[in-house]
This record gives sequence, C-alpha cells and structure tokens, in this order.
Amino acid sequence: MEKSILLYQERIGCTIEALVKELRQVIDTAVKKSEIQFRVKSPESLRKKMQFKKIQSIFLIDDVYGIRIIVESANEAYKVLEKVSSAFSGHLDHDYIKKPKVRVNEPHKGEKLRLLQFIAYRNGVAFEIQITTSEFHAINEKLHRGYKKHQS
Repeated sequence: MEKSILLYQERIGCTIEALVKELRQVIDTAVKKSEIQFRVKSPESLRKKMQFKKIQSIFLIDDVYGIRIIVESANEAYKVLEKVSSAFSGHLDHDYIKKPKVRVNEPHKGEKLRLLQFIAYRNGVAFEIQITTSEFHAINEKLHRGYKKHQS
C-alpha cells in the first residue's frame, strides 16, 4: 500500500505540504483568519477503504490527501469555497452546511455533520478539501471519533 501512496504522490505531482502552501495563498485572499489541517490517508485506512468499496486503484479514492480549512463563520466558508473552486478544478461533493448530514445511529443519533466537501483535482488526481467553521469543527470531530470507534 505504501507503493500505491508513492504512485499517487508521483501522479498528483506534489506533496500534501505543497498543496497546503498553495491553498494558504488562495484562502488568504478570502478571509483574514483560518486554520488548515491536513493528512495523508494511512496505508491501513486506505486498504480498508479499498476493500470496503471493492476497488483496486488508489486513484478511485477521493481522500488520499485530505485537507480541512477551518474559518470563523459559514459566510467565510462559502467565500473560501468560491476561491478554492476558482483555483482548482473540481466539484462541490456535499454541502453539509446548508443541508447538514444527520446521524441516524447511536451514539450520536440526531447530531449533525456540518461542512463543505469539495473534491479537487491536480493532474487528474482527486484530493479532498473540507471547509468548516471552528464551531462546526468541534462537533464534526466528535462525530468522526464516534464513527471510527463504531467501525472498529
């Protein structure tokens, strides 16, 4: 799986750190204050996702590189989305700010995931950009931890 990640990095043409640096310049034209978090999906997590989706190619996974942009307000989130979608080809996959994703399973039944999920492309390779507010981020993280705990 590590070889697949290296192949992914080679085809996308940059490290995640380089993408974050580029995004920082784009975001700073939209808002004064933001935080960027990022990660490369671990080989184990990638293997599990590929097995679950019954796919063989790492290039069919949208979030090998995952970047989260945290801003102060929903209005700022949409401003950042506008700038990001101008700077990168891609599409808004989900608008969970306007239409929150309501959890139906315990332990977080009824709680709402709130973020914008933009799938961007570099050299034809997908990567995920999530945009959310600091308030929503805290809730989203709690929901994500519960989801991961429930999976294992």
